Amino acid sequence: MPLSQEELKHYKKKLLDLKKDILERNSNEQKQEDSLSEDNELNSVDNHFADLATQLYLREREMTIDDVEQNRLDNINAALDRIREGNYGICIDTGKEISKERLDAMPYASRTIQAQREFDQKRNARIESQTDEKSYATPLGELREDSRIRTADNIQSQHGNSSVENYDHAGYPSDEKGDGD
Repeated sequence: MPLSQEELKHYKKKLLDLKKDILERNSNEQKQEDSLSEDNELNSVDNHFADLATQLYLREREMTIDDVEQNRLDNINAALDRIREGNYGICIDTGKEISKERLDAMPYASRTIQAQREFDQKRNARIESQTDEKSYATPLGELREDSRIRTADNIQSQHGNSSVENYDHAGYPSDEKGDGD
C-alpha cells in the first residue's frame, strides 16, 4: 500500500531534520577546527613525534567521519528527491515497497532490507576482488601492511625522530661507531 500524503509529510520532515542536524554539526565542527588550527599545526617543528602521530590519527578519523556524514547527507538528499518524484518508499532495485518500520528507522533508505543485503554483498565482493594485498618494506626491510604505520614511518624519517635511522646494525649511533676514534 503506497504511503499517504500525511506519511510523506512525516518522512519529509524527518529527513529535513536529519539534514539540518548534519549541516549544523558540520558547521560547529568547522568553527572549532578553525579556532584550533592556529594553535595545533601538524607541521609544527616543536611537536614531538607522538603528538604529531596523534594529530594525524585524529585528522584521519575526522575525515572518515566526514565521509560517513557526507554519504548520509547524499542519501537524505536522494530520499527528498524521491519524495518530489513520487517514488519515495519504493526500492530502487526491486520496485517493492520498503517497510514503514525500515523507513521509520532509516528514512533515507532506498532499498528493502533484502535488496540492501544483496547490494552490500555484491559491493563487498567487488571491493575484495579489487584490493591488492600489498606489503610495504621499511628501511630495515620490515613489512608494513597498514598505511597508518607507513605514514608514521615516513614522518619519523622526515623529521629525524626515528631511532631506526640513528643507529647502525651494531647498535652504535651512525655518526659514532664506538671505536674510540
